[in-house]
Amino acid sequence: MSAAPRLALLVLLFAGSLAAASDPIVPKPLAPFLDAGADQVIARGFVPSEAQKVGEVRLVRRGDCDVVETLLYTKVLSRVVSEIRKKELANWPAGAGHDDALRYADALEAVRKQIWDRMPRDEQLADRRQKLWIDFVLGERVALVAIGTFEMDGTGDAVTVRSREPLALLEPSRAYVRRNMRLIAADSFHVDESGLVALLTPLPLLRDGAAEESR
Repeated sequence: MSAAPRLALLVLLFAGSLAAASDPIVPKPLAPFLDAGADQVIARGFVPSEAQKVGEVRLVRRGDCDVVETLLYTKVLSRVVSEIRKKELANWPAGAGHDDALRYADALEAVRKQIWDRMPRDEQLADRRQKLWIDFVLGERVALVAIGTFEMDGTGDAVTVRSREPLALLEPSRAYVRRNMRLIAADSFHVDESGLVALLTPLPLLRDGAAEESR
């Protein structure tokens, strides 16, 4: 990927940290796709495992969109983001989707740094949990990735998201968004292809592979 798209992304993220309320990260027409108020959570799995959780992945139906949402609440966020980057580059080698994967990985790291820099110094020294959320959203006419921070109540099995703050928004190719959602679901829920088909049954845009890929 050329330096220009990466620079543009980092400029967007930096500008977003300084933006006034009148200049939000998420354009107004896209805001409804990130409104989780009426989310129907289809499935929820801990990552990397229930025994060693650093967060969770949720499969969600949001209006007429399918959503794969990742919530990370961990003291080792830098390590988790590094692992995500490794998986992205392995899943998307040179070719279609590679540039989208790089932009996504760069955005994750930039948001992680912003979350860390916002933490009071005493919390940094105590290595408190950092909270990062990622929404992959696929609708009939939209494909986007939102990354930000969030506030939550509870721990472990009883996590409730109280608020979300977007810090970066990407609009990659539809093919990248859809395939990555399926890859994240398969990896997070530890299922093979047949298990993935069953898991995604309530999510029509992710489930109906042949029809979607032909668009």
